Amino acid sequence: MRESPTAKGDPPEKDPLDGKLLLTYSEAAKALGLGRTTIYRLVKAGRLKVVHPTPRSARITRESLEAFLRSLEEEAKPEGAGRSVVDRAREVLRRFGL
Repeated sequence: MRESPTAKGDPPEKDPLDGKLLLTYSEAAKALGLGRTTIYRLVKAGRLKVVHPTPRSARITRESLEAFLRSLEEEAKPEGAGRSVVDRAREVLRRFGL
């Protein structure tokens, strides 16, 4: 019987970003915990930036992955987060027609 790759005594899995500036679609998928198809969709939607180091290869920049993660964090903020008390008060007054 084969042991699982994470069995005791095995070396820990290598970080896919380990100092790399450019990642393959598979490496980007692994780093984000997503499927490769999802990475292709994110590239097509313009949410991940791709560079072509050679005419037949495409790589995703590390900077693009980090920007994508920041955008997810911004999207996840509750409504009103990051706005000043004055801005929120103005919004409440506007909603109630005051």
